[in-house]
Amino acid sequence: MPLPPEVQELENRAAKLRELANDVEKLVDPVNSMAASMEWSGPLTDRIRGQIGTWKTRCGTVAARLLEEADRLQREARDLANKH
Repeated sequence: MPLPPEVQELENRAAKLRELANDVEKLVDPVNSMAASMEWSGPLTDRIRGQIGTWKTRCGTVAARLLEEADRLQREARDLANKH
């Protein structure tokens, strides 16, 4: 039995949010890897590495919130599907 369009829409949105969360989580990885592999020092080194760490933390926080919203949409879709 096919899903009602509104249920399918909620599931599609949840899937897109999960994809976005994954992309956001990985956003800083290339910069972090490049900075970790470089042999550099100087007065700004700790500051730059600290900022990269902060960005990574913020991206993780945003990704977690996106996943929470995706889970909420998935529950809403499940509840709606059960009503039909």
